[in-house]
Amino acid sequence: MGEILKIVLRNEICDRLESIVKNLKVSKHCIGCEGLDLNNKNPYHHPSIEITQKCEHNCIFCYSKLVKIKPGIYGIDPNNPDTKGHTAITISQYGEPLTYPDKVKKAIKFTKSLNLRCDLQTNGVNLNEELIKEFKEIGLDIVMISLSASKPETHKIITNSDTFEKVLNNIQIASKYIYTIVRCVYIPNFNENELTELAEILNNNTNVKEIMVHQLIVHDKNLKDLKNIGNIDMVGKIRDLLLLVDEMKKRAPNINITIKGCLLVNLKGMDGFMLNSITSDCFADVPEIKREHYPFIL
Repeated sequence: MGEILKIVLRNEICDRLESIVKNLKVSKHCIGCEGLDLNNKNPYHHPSIEITQKCEHNCIFCYSKLVKIKPGIYGIDPNNPDTKGHTAITISQYGEPLTYPDKVKKAIKFTKSLNLRCDLQTNGVNLNEELIKEFKEIGLDIVMISLSASKPETHKIITNSDTFEKVLNNIQIASKYIYTIVRCVYIPNFNENELTELAEILNNNTNVKEIMVHQLIVHDKNLKDLKNIGNIDMVGKIRDLLLLVDEMKKRAPNINITIKGCLLVNLKGMDGFMLNSITSDCFADVPEIKREHYPFIL
């Protein structure tokens, strides 16, 4: 019997993609999320407290304005709290919670009374030093601030608001006191260069700990607006996302640049050829919260 020749095909880009994925670290926000467990076929996000769907921004990719969400808590009964299996509560996944800062304070205190990590998600517009100090004092663990541009004019196209300088300044303030994550949405052929510039700005001028780069998710109701600025045909290409993150890491060596944890754990098991060729499904229905809703007066 002749000897079977084992053929191993390699090329530079595949090796590079494997190396990028190998070196990516899971975001602190994603720790404890069911999406990190590949054996869980129907994972849920952290429980969340929803305060409002109002927002100063009107982002072209935002799903919050496309669905109705009840205020309250999702996933934990406030009258009979069972925290088994939970590590964190997110405030909030829809709308801008700091429209009502006093309600945010009460939500933080409730979360910490359950001994859970408290992650606040915000557009950053309404933050200030006094508020950040108070949040730190009552136990806020992570603040996640959305920013997807390095220039005011691009920020305005994305958010329909002239708030770039305010958001950037508040990121700088927040990062002095609380573990700060900047959440960016990557729009192919539109803002990739600005995201690398933003990474450098944050590296040199703030104490931001992480930048989490999200793929653009396209819904039927925002498809028209998105077609006007980006290349929708390129949405979801894993190769492009990884190369962008790698470039951002070069520009921001002091910051953990990463992607969503649930996506990362799936990519960890793939070889370079697959990483170079696959596209994730980024054309989706508007997401709704899976967890059970409980009224919650704040």
